[in-house]
Amino acid sequence: MRENRQSINVAKEEFSSKEDLMTQRDTAIRENEKLIKINQVLMRRVELGWGNHSDAYQSFENAALLADRVRERTLKLNQTLGRLQAANLEISKAQEESEQSRQRLADAVESIFDALVLFDDRRQMVLANSRFYELWSHTDARFELGKTSLSDIVNYTFSKGVFKAEVGYDGKAMWADHSFGNGVFLLPDNRWIQTSERHTADGGLVLIFTDITALKNSEAVEREKALEEQARVLESTINNMSQGVALVDADCELLVWNQRFLEISKLPAESVKSGIDFNQLMLASEVYAGAELLPINAPQGRQQSMLEHEKTLDNGDVIVIKRHLIPGGGFVNTYTDITDRSRQKEALIESEKRMRLITDTVPAGISYINSDLDYEFANLQFARWFDRSREQIEGKSMSVVMGDEMFAQHREYVNQALTGETVEFEIEDSSPSQKNLISQKIYVPHYGHDDEVVGFFALEQNVTQQRRTERALKSAYQNLEDRVYQRTRQITDINNQLRDEIRERRQIESRLIEAKSEAEEANISKIKFLAATSHDLLQPMNAASLFASALLEKNLPEDTRGLVQSLSYSLENIESLISALVDISKLDAGVVEAEMGSFNVSELLDNLAKEFNQQTDDTTLDMRYVASTLFVETDSQLLARILRNFLSNALRYTEQGKVLLGCRRRKTGLEIQVLDTGPGIAKSERREIFHEFQRGKSANINDDKGLGLGLAIVDKISRILDHPIDIKSIPGKGSCFSVLVPYAIQQPGIDNKNDAKENSAAVFQVMAPTHVIVIDNDESICEAMEILLSGWGCSVHSIHTNQQIDSLLTRGTDPEPDLIIADYHLGNDLTGLDVINQYNHGASVKVPILMITANYTSELRQQVRESGYHIINKPVKPLKLKLAMNHLLRRD
Repeated sequence: MRENRQSINVAKEEFSSKEDLMTQRDTAIRENEKLIKINQVLMRRVELGWGNHSDAYQSFENAALLADRVRERTLKLNQTLGRLQAANLEISKAQEESEQSRQRLADAVESIFDALVLFDDRRQMVLANSRFYELWSHTDARFELGKTSLSDIVNYTFSKGVFKAEVGYDGKAMWADHSFGNGVFLLPDNRWIQTSERHTADGGLVLIFTDITALKNSEAVEREKALEEQARVLESTINNMSQGVALVDADCELLVWNQRFLEISKLPAESVKSGIDFNQLMLASEVYAGAELLPINAPQGRQQSMLEHEKTLDNGDVIVIKRHLIPGGGFVNTYTDITDRSRQKEALIESEKRMRLITDTVPAGISYINSDLDYEFANLQFARWFDRSREQIEGKSMSVVMGDEMFAQHREYVNQALTGETVEFEIEDSSPSQKNLISQKIYVPHYGHDDEVVGFFALEQNVTQQRRTERALKSAYQNLEDRVYQRTRQITDINNQLRDEIRERRQIESRLIEAKSEAEEANISKIKFLAATSHDLLQPMNAASLFASALLEKNLPEDTRGLVQSLSYSLENIESLISALVDISKLDAGVVEAEMGSFNVSELLDNLAKEFNQQTDDTTLDMRYVASTLFVETDSQLLARILRNFLSNALRYTEQGKVLLGCRRRKTGLEIQVLDTGPGIAKSERREIFHEFQRGKSANINDDKGLGLGLAIVDKISRILDHPIDIKSIPGKGSCFSVLVPYAIQQPGIDNKNDAKENSAAVFQVMAPTHVIVIDNDESICEAMEILLSGWGCSVHSIHTNQQIDSLLTRGTDPEPDLIIADYHLGNDLTGLDVINQYNHGASVKVPILMITANYTSELRQQVRESGYHIINKPVKPLKLKLAMNHLLRRD
């Protein structure tokens, strides 16, 4: 199409240029004819002038002048004729070229596939191709070039009904305008033609008729496919709608429905068919609504476009039925289940009732004003303030409810609230029943979903009485200030006297503080002295005890054995007293610290049971023990001292009967108990016995040499360990002392039961020949240890001088020892731990080490244990020593 139009344009341009040349030729011919006529007239005048005038010279002169002019004109005429001939030649060529151009134009127009006709500026047909004539071949139309006009073609076409305009094109308007315009038309043979008009540069018109039948057929196919797709989508949409839908035609026959319609109507699927009478069908459904449907959304005087009805079913479901009327007849019914919405609406109504009930009980006025300054809510107190009903307030503007004057006073605060600012103010107000009231008001803005202020809440309270009371109080306060001033002067004088007394009391207090500080320093010095001298005090007692124990191992006469036992008993009492004094001093000085660890409680209780069982062998007491294998988290040394004090007191105060050592499981820990059948403790004495130098009443109190420090030590140790101590007692029947120890997780790979059995058996075994080295700077201690250990079947080598220590370190002693017992304090800043570490350094086989010391600090105990050694505190009990030795030798 585009190429055809370009060819037409080129042909039209060539045709125009040829017409211009022909016009120039005609103009030149007319000019030439005009010059010939002028020449003839001049010649005639010359001839007439010579015959009529006597002045020959003048005539000659004029004739000569005229001859010159004639020659000039003749020359010009010859030139013009020459140009005219050239122009004629060019015109001839132009005519030939024009004929060629006309032919090319005709060929180009003929080669165009579309029907084409060319009109001049007068809309006369000047050119057309054969396809144009074919459009009217089935009619009697006779269109001729140069005679037929555009209006003739238009009138014939529309008057005979040759073309039928497509929907969207106004054929009558085209007929009236004598133009086809750009339109689409249907021919009688069902072909489609599209017309298009193009104006030429010289005012002409090109009219093109294009056959678009194939395109229209393709569009029809695509349109049918689109309609089918739309129908499919519509059907899918209807089936997936949450609403029930039923389409009914003008004859009230059902055409289309969805699954939701069947679910809501509860109609059997087999009874619902296309073409069935809709009203007759719905009579069987609970959701049938005939005359109940009410018109909505239609102005008066117009046909109703939609009907609506809300129906509540027997099961409580609420269904909204809407009927949309179709202009051509029929309707569409939609069924919407609004049960949840209806219940929410009822809940909101109920919530609003409760809210109103709550706000009506509030003594303050509460209201809500929207952005249009209309009241939307008012509680009972607010309505009473204005002496109106709620209906007279809600929906009315603030200016109407308040009045113009009062509203003008509030306008500034209202504007602040509408800009998002919380406003709190007091204003002098009035109501219909009262004047000169003072109101305290708070405006709180309310924001919508787009964070814009859509209104504000107003809280209003009558504070007139409070403000009047404040004024009265202020006046009373002013009077009171005057009275206070007078009283203040009197009190000032009294204060001056009190200051003098306070000054004197401060001086006395300062002297008392100094005296107390001196006493505390003296007490601390005493405590430090006892703690520091514990080693020196216990050394001789330890030696004497060892000597007495060694004597008891000998076969002595009965009278001598009695004396030795009495001596041993006295030494034990002295050791107990000194140990108690040292313990209480160290506890008061704060040098004892807990070293927490996990262990099987049987490791401690088994040894204590065996130790105290031996003490009851020669008495009438029955010492019993209930073992336990639970693991606890505590300091084993400090716990042992607590239990030893419990057991010592039980044995001391129980003359006959039983003493029981055992454990009970509690939720928070293991309760270790010591029970006895002694005299018991009165309730009034139970707190006192834990104080220093306080003792309970005993049957053999005259023979008891205790100081009353045992339970005081227990109390202080329990505080360090944070283990609760408990006492239960019935006077005349007995007592129960207990300590609660926290549980610990059992360590894997430790068979404590086997160790306990081994230790228990080891106590009664006679030691095999064992070589033991004893290191102590006190020669008497070494001698006593030799005698005691020799009695147990050991070979003992004592070292108490520096030369002997040096010989030991150089391996100058033979044979190698099986066990080394070393004192920690060797004097001259030398410790047994240093000596042992040097001795074992580089040795292929480490010798078992038993360290003996009067130092109870946790740091030393930890240091010895990290070195892999065993430690015993002074004074040394022979039984504890034998247990420790058997344990180390058997482990080795």
